[in-house]
Amino acid sequence: MKGLFRKDGEVFTKEESNELTVSKTEPRKESKMGVENVTNLTADAEFKGTIKFSNVLKIDGKFEGELVTNEGNVVVGKTGTVKANIKVKNAIIEGKVDGNVIATEKVELRQRAHLIGDLKAKILVIEEGVVFIGQCNVNPEGFKPANQPQQP
Repeated sequence: MKGLFRKDGEVFTKEESNELTVSKTEPRKESKMGVENVTNLTADAEFKGTIKFSNVLKIDGKFEGELVTNEGNVVVGKTGTVKANIKVKNAIIEGKVDGNVIATEKVELRQRAHLIGDLKAKILVIEEGVVFIGQCNVNPEGFKPANQPQQP
């Protein structure tokens, strides 16, 4: 008969002969998705102004103004309403955006997104059911925000 017991990273195995064998195990590593680096503007929040950020900004409420980041990502949730020019690395839009979007990498317009404004990105993904009114410029070479000089 064989039994396994685990305590504080050690595995104890008891064999039929009643000998106890101890072996060390590595603690389980949990992968985190970086949720501690997400700033949320919740559905009941309204904000006007300029937001500069460096990680992830998720907007489920109402925002009016300007969103600016060099390395950050913005997510406009299903209940999010944004009236702003957006300059980011990546953008995921599920709600409503009225303004221009410039992304140095990727923009995703998800199922029920509404975008009224011009869009510039290196990569663009548009799902079925999106409303997009504006000019679109997708360039695999990428775009830099207007305040950064282009490199040759």
